[in-house]
Amino acid sequence: MTSTYASEKQPFAALSEFAALQSFDRLPVSVVETTKRIILDSLGCALAATTLGDGCRETMAVMSRLGGQPESTILGVGTKVSPTNAALANGALVHALNYDPIGSEIGHVGVVGLVAPLAVAEAEGSITGKEFIAASAVACEITARITSAIVRAGRRPSEKFLSGQLLNYFGAAAGAGRVLGLTAEQMRSAFGLALMQMAGSRQIVLSGDPPAKAIYGAFPNQAGVLAALLSKEGLGADCDFIAEPAGLYAMIYNGDCDANVLTEGLGTHFRLEEVAFKPWPTSNNLHPFIEAASEISRSGLDVGKIAEVEILAHSKLRPWCEPLEVRRRPDNPAAAANSIPFCVAKSLVHGNVTLADFTLQGLKDTPTLEVSERTSYLLDDAVKGAVVNVALNDGRRLEARVETPLGDPTRPVPMKQQREKFRDCCRHTIKPLPSNRVGELVSLVENLDQLDEMRKFPPLTTTA
Repeated sequence: MTSTYASEKQPFAALSEFAALQSFDRLPVSVVETTKRIILDSLGCALAATTLGDGCRETMAVMSRLGGQPESTILGVGTKVSPTNAALANGALVHALNYDPIGSEIGHVGVVGLVAPLAVAEAEGSITGKEFIAASAVACEITARITSAIVRAGRRPSEKFLSGQLLNYFGAAAGAGRVLGLTAEQMRSAFGLALMQMAGSRQIVLSGDPPAKAIYGAFPNQAGVLAALLSKEGLGADCDFIAEPAGLYAMIYNGDCDANVLTEGLGTHFRLEEVAFKPWPTSNNLHPFIEAASEISRSGLDVGKIAEVEILAHSKLRPWCEPLEVRRRPDNPAAAANSIPFCVAKSLVHGNVTLADFTLQGLKDTPTLEVSERTSYLLDDAVKGAVVNVALNDGRRLEARVETPLGDPTRPVPMKQQREKFRDCCRHTIKPLPSNRVGELVSLVENLDQLDEMRKFPPLTTTA
């Protein structure tokens, strides 16, 4: 598959040219629609995180206090701060709940598809919805290709680094740069400036997983906006951010990279379309178990008759089942969203798992905890997906199996369900939105290509 963007050039140059020149009119219709869905889903996650996201209260408070030129809005709050400060706050919000758009090979595209381009678009003021969609698609596609090049080389993107932070610096810079109208040469400098700021050690996870881990989407967005602004001002940093001796892959992955992924079909085939939208606010590993349990619940289950629940799972899912006593009664939202026994019990009792299940009240839900106490697991490498068995006290047994859960690219979440997810997210925003405002936001995003000025968008995310 050939590339529209000078395939004979070095990958860093081709990516820069793509990021600078991609326009709305050159985007396939399917890419436009996928990009709109990414924007809507990411926005919902940000609004819910204003009350539910670990580390978000502190981050919003500091960015509000630092302020700066009041040009860009902290979503859901309404406070106007500088574009870089808005990008940091909103980047924290989008990913804090781990509910944002992601792809197994393309990474965390949602957090850059919305945040960095929006911070700059609002500040610029004259950016249309079409221009914003093009910038968002550029941010997502750069992130997708940079991440996929590692996966295709046989490496895990997250080894000693948080890939959702480390690999998003370049997409954020590209999205912000596209809004600013950077030339290809200026885009190369923006990428070079992003490389200079790149970070994301996994030590924060490996040494206890404290609340700050939740906000790592903040840093690449702030850095990407800063990189684009500095390049626009004329600061040169033109370098090959990919190659030897100290580019991204050489520095972090010992040079492992499938370089063909970076440019093959660039501008004609969009990897961002491999994105998946989460139907449940948990680790992806839990989704087949939640769906299997909900199938049993919908069959007319009388929760009061449950004698025992047995979960069958592949051994690779042991960390999501153990230690069993802790997983049965998780003491914080992050632990609950990573507990197969707890979320299976939630789904059996309520027929679904929603954001409310991870509030302090939701964690103490008595019927769920009673079922969770009667839940055990069996690890078997022959199991594909999830198997949930429920033994009733009248001797009957109910079973459900799910190999490929809803939300997988082969089973995409229907748009109707994605709208309901957005509405559920809006129920948790720090300044509650009336239903008509929520509907207005959904309509605006779904018709974003008709919006004449992006500055009208962020104020709709708050009632103040």
